[in-house]
Amino acid sequence: MRITRAQRNAVAERITSLERTFYGRGPRNVQVSVSDDDPVSLVVLSIDSLTVADAVLGERGHREAVIRHHEALHEATRADFLEAVEGIVGRPATAYLAQVHPDTGSAIRVFVFSDQMHDDDGSGGSGG
Repeated sequence: MRITRAQRNAVAERITSLERTFYGRGPRNVQVSVSDDDPVSLVVLSIDSLTVADAVLGERGHREAVIRHHEALHEATRADFLEAVEGIVGRPATAYLAQVHPDTGSAIRVFVFSDQMHDDDGSGGSGG
């Protein structure tokens, strides 16, 4: 499996759009990295992705509230992010993970695509 530069750019644009839609603002920057070996991992790093409310909570000592807020957002929007990236890549992800750092606002999303998982049982899936 190979993820092209055009696909990486499309992923960055789509992630920015989704974050803008769901969080009320988009990240300052999005970087997309891809590994070459199986399983292929597509890593999306969103820079400065905290909302104003998250930043206030973090500055006033409520880091756990920021983490819980983003965990809930990640769970609630999981299908949207998976559908978007899988549509661009043209394959179902075998795993998806997402987390945000409550101080820096760096958010990471990891999409895993495994040829071996597809070869073994043919189902693929979106576990995580």
